[in-house]
Amino acid sequence: MKVLLKKEQELKIKKGCGPDPFTTALAANICFPSWSFHGTTLVCPAPSPGSCNEVFKMQTLWVVLICLVGGQFASAKLCETYGYIPGIPGIPGQPGKNGRDGDNGPKGERGPPGQVEHEEDIGENGDPGMPGYPGKIGPRGPSGFRGPPGVAGPPGPPGDSGDYESTFKSAFSAARSISSYPRRDQPVRFDRIITNEKGHYENRYGRFICQIPGIYYFTYHVTSRANLCLSVKKGQSRSRAEKVVTFCDYVQNSYQVTTGGVVLKMAVNESVWLEPTEKNSLMGIEGSDSIFSGFLIFPGP
Repeated sequence: MKVLLKKEQELKIKKGCGPDPFTTALAANICFPSWSFHGTTLVCPAPSPGSCNEVFKMQTLWVVLICLVGGQFASAKLCETYGYIPGIPGIPGQPGKNGRDGDNGPKGERGPPGQVEHEEDIGENGDPGMPGYPGKIGPRGPSGFRGPPGVAGPPGPPGDSGDYESTFKSAFSAARSISSYPRRDQPVRFDRIITNEKGHYENRYGRFICQIPGIYYFTYHVTSRANLCLSVKKGQSRSRAEKVVTFCDYVQNSYQVTTGGVVLKMAVNESVWLEPTEKNSLMGIEGSDSIFSGFLIFPGP
């Protein structure tokens, strides 16, 4: 290796120093092939003259000294110029201890279910988990089929002895024996009583007064020689009566029999009677009777 020393980079050797320029250049080329020296002065004792062998030994010694001393001055100079001198890399140190475990990372996505090649490789089922909370009540299902009849219960206690005389009864039938025509909008009197069970019909006024509430049937059969219209009325008094039905027949100068009937629900103290309109040619003579009848079908509240 050879270094070409420029004028400003030459090693300045103070006169009287032992090594000659050849020895100095040799030491620079050997020890510092790529370093520069700016105004460095080496001071050393002057060598004494000797033989060639001694000269060679001295030159070798000077080379070593120049390398040592020059290295120290060059290192100081380079530190002032460049700040630092890179050294030889050191021996690698021993591995450090393992660091602490880091925080747990986020939970990953669920992977696909595992697959087995053979069914016998499948493991056993795990233990059943805890029962979940009860769900909401579902809609009501359809009604089931009707079950078979149950076992008959024991017979009940015997009832009271029956008495036909204690059965509720109410019935009447009365005929008109008055030959004159009845007055308009007045109750028709059927004065001759044929039947009056329990006495609920009043022949003086021609009306039936209910004493046993329930369902009744009322009917009439009357004879007339002209036009006739009869209304069935119901109420507790004439002023508060209601017209239930009206029947009319039209004939001139001949006898005819007019009939009508109705089923009514009666309450206690309600009355029923017949009442004509202005067409009132109702007769009541022997051989041409006119009657008014009624009876209880079945009692009720």
